[in-house]
Amino acid sequence: MALNCGHSTIKYLLFIFNLLCSLCGIALIVIGAVSLVKLEELREISDEYNIVAPSILLIVFGSIVFVISFFGCCGAIRESYCMTSTYSFFLILLVIAQIVIAVLVFVFIGDVTTALKKGFERIFDNRDNQVNADLINTIQQNLECCGKRSFLDYGVNFPQSCCSTGGTAPLCVPFSSGCLSRMAEFLDSAGNIVAWVSIGVAAVELVGLISACCLANAIRNQQRRSGY
Repeated sequence: MALNCGHSTIKYLLFIFNLLCSLCGIALIVIGAVSLVKLEELREISDEYNIVAPSILLIVFGSIVFVISFFGCCGAIRESYCMTSTYSFFLILLVIAQIVIAVLVFVFIGDVTTALKKGFERIFDNRDNQVNADLINTIQQNLECCGKRSFLDYGVNFPQSCCSTGGTAPLCVPFSSGCLSRMAEFLDSAGNIVAWVSIGVAAVELVGLISACCLANAIRNQQRRSGY
């Protein structure tokens, strides 16, 4: 079925667009996986919020974007009205879902940060428990921090995980930042990355959605003229 020049251009642009969307899907999966690994260590601090949920959703949506993009490629090349319309329907659902995720991250990141800071203070005050001590050491090593507000929270006997240079505690140089401030910085940065990446990918997908709708309409009109 032959489309006119303008619609043929849209068809091939949509094909290229979906290849780019496939890469966006892979990017969402990678960012979700990296943030999941980073946030996993903070998961046990507070059970009030599931802080890894946005990362898991990013991985899920990245996988869905990849599959839908492949579907869109096939629909564009084969000039299938059914496949292109189905692609448009799922794409608009995906755009809405990603915008919702971004809004939720922006709205709740402050509450999540507060809850985790309170959780860290609680386990720090009970660091005589070996489980809590191991968790604190993991957080201090990964966030490069020491104590709640500074190494002075330990007095003169801070643990090895506080050491910023070689040497053995307490004779080494400790990290200058406290874990409460470093945790807030990390969560704010991670939340902004997750939210803005979701919005950016949704904006790109919106362009593809408009192109797909135009192509589906052109295919349907061509079918009617051809007597299909």
